[in-house]
Amino acid sequence: MRLAIKLILMGLLIVSCGGKDSDNSTPPEEKVLGDFNLVFPDNNLICTEGEDNGNDGVSIEFQWSASTNATSYELEITNQETNSTDTRTVTTTSLAAGLPKGTQFSWTVTAILGAKTLASDSWNFYSEGTSTGNFAPFPAEISVSDNGDGTVNVSWVGEDLDDDLINYDVYIGTSDNLELILENTTNENTSYNITAGEQYIVQIVSKDSNDNTSTSRTYFTF
Repeated sequence: MRLAIKLILMGLLIVSCGGKDSDNSTPPEEKVLGDFNLVFPDNNLICTEGEDNGNDGVSIEFQWSASTNATSYELEITNQETNSTDTRTVTTTSLAAGLPKGTQFSWTVTAILGAKTLASDSWNFYSEGTSTGNFAPFPAEISVSDNGDGTVNVSWVGEDLDDDLINYDVYIGTSDNLELILENTTNENTSYNITAGEQYIVQIVSKDSNDNTSTSRTYFTF
């Protein structure tokens, strides 16, 4: 009888130890997308490299660094003159695209891992073949920061290949009420009162001495 009791107790001990081992299993580590950068065409310059494909067109190879764990990339090229966008999905870190010459473009890349995405900065360039010295400004790069007192600081940087930027028009507000707060300003920053939790739009129109303009927008919520 005592021997039977001992055997039962030993069995329970073995089962108990086995259960502890299964509780110590380590969950698999979740993969995240690594930071990456755009490489070519260079930002805010004329792209003089590319393969002439005739009919006033040129093939330019877009390049960017790799994002750790990315399974694919989405390249988005926007023609700033027609506001049309060409989107391509690839598994490599480069892609050649045929573009018209003498045209201003912006481009960005988004790294993809399943449902996760990570977007790069947006870069601007002119395609080669531009013979005129009368360039439209590149869209201004906009930054918004919280001042902590119910206002935000809005700053921007404008670029123009022929250095004839003269001023900016600045619009801020909600989608239902976009207000011109600065007209023909030469400053590159301003403050604006906001309501917490509401989405706002900042729109900057860059203007040069030849009456060329470009428009950039960003959205923010604090």
